[in-house]
Amino acid sequence: MRIKWLIFSCLLFTACSKDEIYEPQWGPNQQTTQLSKPSIKPTISLELDGRLPIDKNGYYHLQLVSTSTQTIHRITGFVKNSVEPIKVQWENNLFWWLRKGDTVTNVTKLYINPLTGERNYVNLPPITTWKDELVPTINSSSYAGTNGEINTVIAPIYKMKGDTMRVMCKVLEHNVSKQLNIVLE
Repeated sequence: MRIKWLIFSCLLFTACSKDEIYEPQWGPNQQTTQLSKPSIKPTISLELDGRLPIDKNGYYHLQLVSTSTQTIHRITGFVKNSVEPIKVQWENNLFWWLRKGDTVTNVTKLYINPLTGERNYVNLPPITTWKDELVPTINSSSYAGTNGEINTVIAPIYKMKGDTMRVMCKVLEHNVSKQLNIVLE
C-alpha cells in the first residue's frame, strides 16, 4: 500500500516545463511542428527636456537663486515605445555637504487668540543636523506615467554657480541612457 502512495505522490508532484512551446505550422500539403519564437520587444528610447533656455552647443542654462539655499527645477522627458511600467534611474555629478550643526530650517509657529483674533508669531529653535551628510542634487528614480512621461527634480545650491551639472537618465532593464548638461549661472 505504501508503494502505491509513493508512486502516486511522485506522479502528483512531477511538473512539465513550459520553456519551449510547440505550435503546429500548416503547409500546403503537410503539417510541421516548429518551435514558436518569443515576441520581440519594441526598442525603448528616451527623450529629455531640461525646460530651460538652450544654447547652440545643446547646453541648458539655469539661473541660480542667490537668496535661497537650493534652486528647485523640474526636468521632464518621455520613454518611447514602452508597454509596461518603466522605472527610470537619475544621477548627476554634483553633491554638497550638510555639516554637523548646520541649520536645516527655521520654524515659526503662529498662535491665534480665538477670542480677540490677535496673532502671535513665535520663533522656535532651528532644526540642525547631528552628523555630516552628503546631499544629492537630484531625485534618484521615477516611474514613467501612462503616456510615458518621466519627471525628476534637481536642486543645486548657489555655491555651485559656474559648474556644469551632467544629468544622466537610465532605463536599466533595456540598457538605454541619455544625458543632458545644465550650466549653473
